[in-house]
Amino acid sequence: MQATITLTCSLSQPLFTIGQRTQQGKIIGINYSAQKNRQGWYYTVLVNETTGQALNLLETQIHLLAEQEKEAQILAEIDSHLKRLMVLQEELNTDLEIRTPFGTIPAPISLTPRSANGTSRLSEPRKKKLTA
Repeated sequence: MQATITLTCSLSQPLFTIGQRTQQGKIIGINYSAQKNRQGWYYTVLVNETTGQALNLLETQIHLLAEQEKEAQILAEIDSHLKRLMVLQEELNTDLEIRTPFGTIPAPISLTPRSANGTSRLSEPRKKKLTA
């Protein structure tokens, strides 16, 4: 079941959505303030996942990431999860065959140094299709 939101005609649509990655962090909440001097959309942004630090920011204070920055963040997050899998694999003392909807990750998972473009062997950016 997908969450739905109903807005009155007098309200403008929010510019950003929950889950969007921004320069300030990941959006985890959206609120509308109807107070005269504070009217507008406010976003709760998770600044630090480790500490759980979050800020409430006005819509004008939010800036989206460039596509390359977003891709680098997502790949780093994937690498982090794969490293956790590697530790679990070592605890089991066995090579796991890890299957995802996007393909199989060859066993054993191992750490390799990052390349110049910020990705590692564990995660590679999608190959972009060239159109003629």
